[in-house]
Amino acid sequence: MQPFSLKIDGIRKKIEEWRNQKLIEENEYTFLVASLVESADKIANTASVYGAFLKKIKNSASKPLELKPLEIIVTDKNKKFEVYNNDCNELIKSISGDILYMDPPYNHRTYDTNYHMLETIALYDEPEIKEKTGLRNETTKKSKYCMKREATETFENLIKNADFKYLLLSYNDEGIIPLDEIERIMSKYGKYKRYEQKHRRFKADTKRDYLKDFTIEYIHCLEKE
Repeated sequence: MQPFSLKIDGIRKKIEEWRNQKLIEENEYTFLVASLVESADKIANTASVYGAFLKKIKNSASKPLELKPLEIIVTDKNKKFEVYNNDCNELIKSISGDILYMDPPYNHRTYDTNYHMLETIALYDEPEIKEKTGLRNETTKKSKYCMKREATETFENLIKNADFKYLLLSYNDEGIIPLDEIERIMSKYGKYKRYEQKHRRFKADTKRDYLKDFTIEYIHCLEKE
């Protein structure tokens, strides 16, 4: 994997140099970084997340790195789109709309840990790393949705402050927030309904014994009053 790592780092370094030398615009810079993140992820020797790496090289990880541009989605120029990178519980106080779709973390595993390599490629901040997997020291960024003592209250604050007509929450039966608590909270703010779908569990480690072979994915729906 070392040649791939060196190539990824070399490309990322060159992108940063172009930006510092003002050879590319900011939108070109972010486009190139995003393209590299997606290209690097395609050859990662992991079972979908970066908490640990596979001992044997899988087929996709043996292919050479190709820096491919992100697919550009052409839309109506008159339509306005906005992308945010904020704490959702703070952002919700300043935005409004018709439909709010929520897909928060549902267990203690945080996104910054699960995707730490991609985070480092994106930020290129040479972080202090730890342990064998090179995890970033991101304890201060842990989402309250990943904390058992904080998740329920944090979720209710989100629902309470949401200035949206329809709210949809994707959450499964193994989430930190109990099913009855989600129903209780959402029912306080309008008409509540729930749909469920049974799925075969994704098994990143085929040798590991799992308690269940299936999980249930819920879509919680609220028409806010």
